[in-house]
Amino acid sequence: MVNNPLSWMFGLCIDDLFIIIFCTGPGQEATRKKGMILSFQPLTITFHNVNYFVDMPKEMSSEGIPDKTLQLLSNVSGVFSPGILTALVGSSGAGNTTLMDCLAGRKTSGHIEGDIRISGCPKQQKTFARISGYVELNDIHSPQVTVFESLWFSSYLRLSKEVNEKQRQEFVEEVMEELNSLRYALVGLPGSSGLSTEQRKRLTISVELVANPSIIFMDEPTSGLDARAAVIVMRTVRNTVDTGRTVVFTIHQPSIEIFEAFDEVRFPTFLK
Repeated sequence: MVNNPLSWMFGLCIDDLFIIIFCTGPGQEATRKKGMILSFQPLTITFHNVNYFVDMPKEMSSEGIPDKTLQLLSNVSGVFSPGILTALVGSSGAGNTTLMDCLAGRKTSGHIEGDIRISGCPKQQKTFARISGYVELNDIHSPQVTVFESLWFSSYLRLSKEVNEKQRQEFVEEVMEELNSLRYALVGLPGSSGLSTEQRKRLTISVELVANPSIIFMDEPTSGLDARAAVIVMRTVRNTVDTGRTVVFTIHQPSIEIFEAFDEVRFPTFLK
């Protein structure tokens, strides 16, 4: 490590699965938050030799390829830790979202192999869905409700029944701090009315955060944003990580300002 305000460490993971870069900005540890009103269990995701197969597309079969399956992920291993902002950086088609979807259990077709564990325990999708959130690339929000109503509705659907009304209200208000100036704004329709693209991204993150997950996956949270809007969204992502949650997201071409916000950067080389 170099002893300067911005420290870097370069490393190569076993079997060339990932190139890893760690960076720590000045005073980063001092700005970490100590959690939120509702408690959650910080969890680590570990995965070893993950493979993902799909049926061979008809177009490829017609070209004379004899295989019946196509392998999209090949022996991928890694660790995602709490309080660490992990970015999967790569071009479109590199397999970043495919890996995230396999870990999150969102693949409904194909076949997944490998060992996926949550803090040492084998992953069970029924319980994993209760402790994880997923921020989609294309959000879906009701255009006729306000930002506050969106969070309130999400909290009623996804928080445990053990959370009483006072705790629910305080927790929603805490999450609303990221969007307080938009509290009574109508969500509206994308590109025509209501919130801007950057504001919708922040709302989507907050809707997942109000479920109080321990692990959050984000698919290209800065996609379609200009430089200023991307920085604002990344500030929301950074604040989410600073609560002690495990956050993993994909990104294609980060600016230097956004890049310096990452704790761990991984350039995947796991395509077959």
